[in-house]
Amino acid sequence: MKIAWIQDLNIFSTGGGAQLTDLGHFKEGLRRGYDIRLVLPDSDAAVPFGCDLVIASNCVNFSTDFFQELIKKQKPIIWFFHDYFCKWRLFFPMIEKCKNCYLKPRWLPILTKSPLLIWLSPLHRDSWLWTYPELAELPYVNIPSAIDPNQFTDLGIKREGVVCSSGLLDFKGRPNVLRWAREHPETQITFLGGNDHPMEPLPPSCKDIGYYPHMQMNDVFNQFVSLLHLPNTPQPFERIIAEAYLGGCKIIGNHLVGALSYDWFTSREKVAEHVRRAPQDFWESIEKALERDK
Repeated sequence: MKIAWIQDLNIFSTGGGAQLTDLGHFKEGLRRGYDIRLVLPDSDAAVPFGCDLVIASNCVNFSTDFFQELIKKQKPIIWFFHDYFCKWRLFFPMIEKCKNCYLKPRWLPILTKSPLLIWLSPLHRDSWLWTYPELAELPYVNIPSAIDPNQFTDLGIKREGVVCSSGLLDFKGRPNVLRWAREHPETQITFLGGNDHPMEPLPPSCKDIGYYPHMQMNDVFNQFVSLLHLPNTPQPFERIIAEAYLGGCKIIGNHLVGALSYDWFTSREKVAEHVRRAPQDFWESIEKALERDK
């Protein structure tokens, strides 16, 4: 089977969370013998039209006309949602006016033609249904980020303080984490990742040490007792939560973290099992959906 994998970013050279998850699924698809072609916004537009199946991943840079043409050519499109079809993507406010989003009439007729919708967590799906309740009737599955749990383990070394990854970015809940820091002045917080306001002073208990390569994160997690993550908009999964938890950290999170909306996020053994088998579950769900639609 020839598959076109539609993505805004090159999953082989860009290492964000969505790209890492896509890469895990992509490799499993190749292992299963599928002929998969990554299609980027600057790719040859004719590529998807010769395929048997389209997997639409993180792809807001593709037009609705592009997908309407695929539907006309009777190409099944499986939607693997990462963010939100919203001007703000991960800033999705999920407020009352979102129920009448101007984008909805453009995308709903396309989405409802799908044989399967894939979300990253129960929270992710519920947040989408806030704007698109019509999708509740379609076949779906919630599958967490694809993570190799062998890369994240408790090394049994001394830990102290709290780590917060990307918490100084506005869309990751900067106001919330700084408020938490001021309410817990006795707790040392180390920030990793970007900083949207580098000139703004941090509370005395905080320090910002910038970026770390993903391959070093297990060593980083093992230095700290807890991971702090308090977004102010619904985050689809947040693989950093699962990775830190598997690395021995306690989680200080809130109800807007997709990973924590799974009922199995109760032990490291269960989390490891689900993220390890995510690629397998991904393809098995697609295979069942296609078989059902024959």
